[in-house]
Amino acid sequence: MAFDNEKKTFLSKTDKSKKGSIDAKIIPLLKTINEKKDYYTTSSCSGRAYLWEGSGKKSETQWLKVSHDPIGVDFFETADKSMVWLRLEGMILHVACRDLEAANVLLDKARKYYKKSSILSASNKIIVELRGSEIVEMPLYKDGRSLFSGDLGWLRDLINSKLSRMWGTLEKFRKDIWD
Repeated sequence: MAFDNEKKTFLSKTDKSKKGSIDAKIIPLLKTINEKKDYYTTSSCSGRAYLWEGSGKKSETQWLKVSHDPIGVDFFETADKSMVWLRLEGMILHVACRDLEAANVLLDKARKYYKKSSILSASNKIIVELRGSEIVEMPLYKDGRSLFSGDLGWLRDLINSKLSRMWGTLEKFRKDIWD
């Protein structure tokens, strides 16, 4: 009964993410999971590209631009900064599970799509982390000078193809998850 109450309470809360809203591309998967009695989602991201500066530690990083949608070449334009990095992160989803059996069922289904998935916590709550493996990280500018000597159109296409692949996997997983 405690799990049911936690689920009801958690799902009624407002979004407190840095973005301020749930990514539209992941909502169908969240709904599918949250409809199941043994699961509820606690945080998610469908995948994103962003430019950042800082040390790389979460508390010491400033996001300059973020996109949860396909990007254009103009995405790479930025004000002169000392060091700017480009990063593409894969999908990530945290799911609270009623018990270890439910967590293992979810992991068995998820690993077909998300090989880096695991049980993140098993103490107070059982939380499964589903994590995509798509990633790109590279220095892009130093002191206002481009460090990438290739075609920005090619880089845009690379990022967008990886994002598209991630979003397609979300839908495949959603359709396959409870069969």
